[in-house]
Amino acid sequence: MASQYGLLGRMYLTIFLIFAVGFAIIYAVMAAFGAGAYLILIIAVLFFMLQWYASPKMIAAASRIRYIGKDEYPRLHVLVEALAKQAHVPSPRIAIAPSKEPNAFVFGRTRKDSTLVIHEGLLPLLNGDELKAVLAHEIGHIRHGDVSTMTFVSFIPVVAYIVAQQLFWSSFIGAGNSNSDAYFIIIGMFAFLAYFISNLLMLALSRARESYADEYSAESTGKPEDLARSLVKITSSNSSVANASPNSTIARSFYIVDFFTVDRDIREMRAHRKDIEKFLTGVDVDALLDQAKPRRDSMWGMLNAITMTHPPVYRRVLDLFRLQNSGKVLMD
Repeated sequence: MASQYGLLGRMYLTIFLIFAVGFAIIYAVMAAFGAGAYLILIIAVLFFMLQWYASPKMIAAASRIRYIGKDEYPRLHVLVEALAKQAHVPSPRIAIAPSKEPNAFVFGRTRKDSTLVIHEGLLPLLNGDELKAVLAHEIGHIRHGDVSTMTFVSFIPVVAYIVAQQLFWSSFIGAGNSNSDAYFIIIGMFAFLAYFISNLLMLALSRARESYADEYSAESTGKPEDLARSLVKITSSNSSVANASPNSTIARSFYIVDFFTVDRDIREMRAHRKDIEKFLTGVDVDALLDQAKPRRDSMWGMLNAITMTHPPVYRRVLDLFRLQNSGKVLMD
């Protein structure tokens, strides 16, 4: 499990490095058009302000969420408010995403304007205790400041990729039409490299924050096995979904389980099922895994599976088991 100081250190280092990459992209593009240093600095500041404003809107639009009032899912509102009060954070707004993929995530600019999103496919899958554990995990992200951090840094790789596509491919196709084409191709290649580096940095941060949110859920509910059961169920069920929604890939690192890597997670859980069953007594892990069907991902999904936004599920389950045995969790 990641320690609090280790997580904070990774967060600050990652933010600094990603901002450095983002500024380098802006500087290279603007310098190519002959902009001066002061103009580049002003544009960089305006860009990051726009990023801060636009990122949550992009996530909300891509996920097609619908905010719900307290007259809808009243028990869900009561549970979220109680967990937020326990964590000493403002209660987030609750939204439902019309997706069969069982999942949940939080996003926002600050703790005060956070949104907790629940996929429709999650609610019938989990019992009350398991749902509480998942919600506690998401509230843990709000408590630790992950919401604003990940919302902020996730925009940089997207921008780097867009810049790379526009400059590299358009200049490559039109090479020879002007003297600047070769220069733009070089900048485009640099932007691809910036995308790769910034994405790896963000993925490392994402894995650390998932481990820490798991730990918070276990300690706040006093029942690590509830979250472990949820992770196994969500992973097994996600493997049966034919295809992940392309629009939801923008929020991939926010989810409690990454549906692009569920096939790998299923294989690893099968390999470690005896260790998992020691922890999840009374749960037929084999039956859950047998229900999982191989996915037929698009090429985009397979490429995304190369990198991990989350630690492997079996490791998360075993970490929760070790946490329970360490005596840090006060069991009910």
